[in-house]
Amino acid sequence: MNLDGASYKVENGEGLRRILHARIPAAAMQEEFLARLGALRRRTRIRGFRPGKAPIKLIRQRHGQDVWDELTRETIERSFREGAQRQKLRVVGSGEVKASAASEGSDLEYQATFDVFPDIEWNGLEALAYEEPAVEIQTRDVDRTIGRLRRREAEWKDVERLPRDGDRMVVNLKASRRRETLPAGELREVALMLGETRLMPALKERLMRLPVSQKRKFRLRMPPDYPQESLRGKRVLYEVEVLGLSEPALPDLDEEFARKLGVDSGSVEDLRANVRTSLENELKSASAAHRRQALFDQLLEANQGPAPKSLVDRDVEQILADMRPPPAVQTEGAEGPGQSPEQIQETPEIRAAAERRVRLHLLVAELAAREGIRPDDQALRQQLQALAVAAPDPEAAFAQLAGNRDLVSNLRIQMREEQVLEWLCEQASVTRKSMSFDQFMEPMPPVLTG
Repeated sequence: MNLDGASYKVENGEGLRRILHARIPAAAMQEEFLARLGALRRRTRIRGFRPGKAPIKLIRQRHGQDVWDELTRETIERSFREGAQRQKLRVVGSGEVKASAASEGSDLEYQATFDVFPDIEWNGLEALAYEEPAVEIQTRDVDRTIGRLRRREAEWKDVERLPRDGDRMVVNLKASRRRETLPAGELREVALMLGETRLMPALKERLMRLPVSQKRKFRLRMPPDYPQESLRGKRVLYEVEVLGLSEPALPDLDEEFARKLGVDSGSVEDLRANVRTSLENELKSASAAHRRQALFDQLLEANQGPAPKSLVDRDVEQILADMRPPPAVQTEGAEGPGQSPEQIQETPEIRAAAERRVRLHLLVAELAAREGIRPDDQALRQQLQALAVAAPDPEAAFAQLAGNRDLVSNLRIQMREEQVLEWLCEQASVTRKSMSFDQFMEPMPPVLTG
């Protein structure tokens, strides 16, 4: 179909929203319509007529409306792509189309509402900086972890005295400022493992003075480096009620204990080696997450801009779907603190998270295109093979995975993101900062507890 006579006009909507007004001349529609009827006539058999010789009027009566509807739909799809290309629009998705009731002899007119990708003017790439934590697993970290494992297996006995490190204190806690409870600032009957639960030093000092069945109110000033900026240096009112205090009877650190934790040899040294390996893996994962967040946060901060609403809406729906329990656990009449699927609704925090994810995805994709970064096919193949290796028939599983377009697309996106992260790290000014394992893993506890 010849669309040379089509006209297009673009109207700017809110943010990245655009409205394309299109008009396709009646002559072009009629010419294509008659051509399709003629082609249909040549391959249609109608009783009483030789093959392909039925009157065109009869073909029009029987099939004309279906042919016209199909022509209208295909013309809208094709002209929309052509119109967007003429106007140099980078369209997100397919948009929402409203068309007039076109008929023979009249122009086809419609409007398509859609989002476009934002134009990015890169900033801050030359100013990237990353403070890399220099952390080594020490003997005390292994000892502390084993101590936590022993406390989990301990027998607890209630005591009437002032608290000590190693005790379990059950409390009601509330933190407020100017008579308003802080977000996540109230806990009921929470168990604090003194010496293990991460507490602000000033809060722990006050708790260690409180006997059982006592209620106290006191104010503490938040540290100047507190993660929540609005609370830095501010005084917060704490209300504490000590409900119970107990001390542990720890199991012996011996062969029986080691075997209970899955060490077949029963060797305490093997247990310590396993714990060290576990901590090293935890550190490696946390270090990668720390680097990722630090560099991507800088990328987002330096390159502010809107996100296509259609993509954000889709991501919000995905977040809500992930929050809903699977059907198997949605039992009728079940009680508990959770929400039913109907109660899980969008919040400003969820939309903000979706906007951030969409913006980051767009920045990563644009940066990858600019720098020619693309996932390696061999690396993709290796990932698919790793997913298939545990199947009874790895080759068949690999073929099935490789044919899953959504899976392959998601793997490519993840690989591209990791490659862009490596590129950012190469551009960044990197310094190393020595710190302990605990300092890195839990730099500052929340207002109430770790």
